Amino acid sequence: MTDTNTARITVANQKGGAGKTTDVIHTGGALSARGHDVLLVDIDYHGGLTCSLGYNDLYYDTDRTTLFDVLDFDQMESVSDIIVKHEEFDILPASEKLANNKNIQTLLEAPKSRERLGMTLDELERDYDYIVVDTPPSLNVLTDNALVATGNVVIPVIPEKLNANSLQIFAKQLSSLEQAYGDINRLAIVCNRVEQNAEHRKTIEEIKSAYSLPVFEIPKRTDLSQSIGEGVSVFGFGKENQRVEDARDLFNEIADLFDETFEKTAPVEVEA
Repeated sequence: MTDTNTARITVANQKGGAGKTTDVIHTGGALSARGHDVLLVDIDYHGGLTCSLGYNDLYYDTDRTTLFDVLDFDQMESVSDIIVKHEEFDILPASEKLANNKNIQTLLEAPKSRERLGMTLDELERDYDYIVVDTPPSLNVLTDNALVATGNVVIPVIPEKLNANSLQIFAKQLSSLEQAYGDINRLAIVCNRVEQNAEHRKTIEEIKSAYSLPVFEIPKRTDLSQSIGEGVSVFGFGKENQRVEDARDLFNEIADLFDETFEKTAPVEVEA
């Protein structure tokens, strides 16, 4: 089944520590809180999203059918069987098998090696409003699969000079993929852990000048880790305070961009 009504989005940057997993979880929570059906896909070989949300057992259980297994042509129809239900969204969990170099080499050498995640998502039995994919901190066949499968990307970055330079490397990778697989829409850049210092302000201004994209700023003081420690996004978090509300406002802005871009109406009214 190919659902043309589903918006597919990859969150990717080849540099580790950029905040990919955090952005995926809280953006997924924002979309879910406004009534959208959301699937989060973890194709990161570290399994950060899977383990952060409390599914360590699934990540380390290599005896079960896993995401790596369903990337095989013969098992793609089983993808719906390995999706787990979370209180906010559904999750297609990662597996330790993705961290096996031999497995990745096998995938790399296989026919249509960079198209398999897209073909797998086409087999989903359920319609989703959004599918958001978390990726490894590297430019490899797994990241390429996510980008080709979704055709849309959000790029997280820490606004420091060395981190910002990684955007140029990532841009070259996107251009290379586009030559073979078609356009990949750059949706936004998310600057994470922003501090009010000269380096961060200068870097953010340079990013805004260099890229004609929406740039979102997530301050370092924003309370994002406590909810993830309890296996939920800030939208599923029971604690209420100003920092939590600030975090919800920030990720609602990203969700607003998605709804506008993909022309989706939130079933639940979102507070301004």
